Amino acid sequence: MNFSPDTEAVLQFLDGTTNNNLRKRNDLGTILEVGAENDAFELVNSIIFTGSALWKLFNTLKKTGPNAEGYKVLETEFANVMNDLRAQLAEIAGFADEQTITRFENVYLGVNGGVIRNLTDLAHDLGALKSVQNDQKYSGSDDAPPMEN
Repeated sequence: MNFSPDTEAVLQFLDGTTNNNLRKRNDLGTILEVGAENDAFELVNSIIFTGSALWKLFNTLKKTGPNAEGYKVLETEFANVMNDLRAQLAEIAGFADEQTITRFENVYLGVNGGVIRNLTDLAHDLGALKSVQNDQKYSGSDDAPPMEN
């Protein structure tokens, strides 16, 4: 998928803030682009929020360990948030072309072992985007490119 100059500017800005460590750059760009093309800004913002929450839960689970108190609750919440993100990705993919739909089905919506890893990688990128949004919101900075909303 070709990205608009606005989407590419957001991705380049995120490349800079993450030291070129975006894990699913093209898929993030696809989400932003498809959302912008279809006026699905609320859905894109929900995806960003849910992905960021998933990334935070993932890191908390890694730090906590399976024997810690409350781990099962965190694990259940992680699974619930992951399912929410999958549903949102299915919804945004519904606006896309067949190639994108197939990719999202294989990478994020399937039932193979790599889906969880792919979702956490995308959640990493969505968390980075959410962090930039929050920084802009609370600092009033105009240095970053406009977000797709």
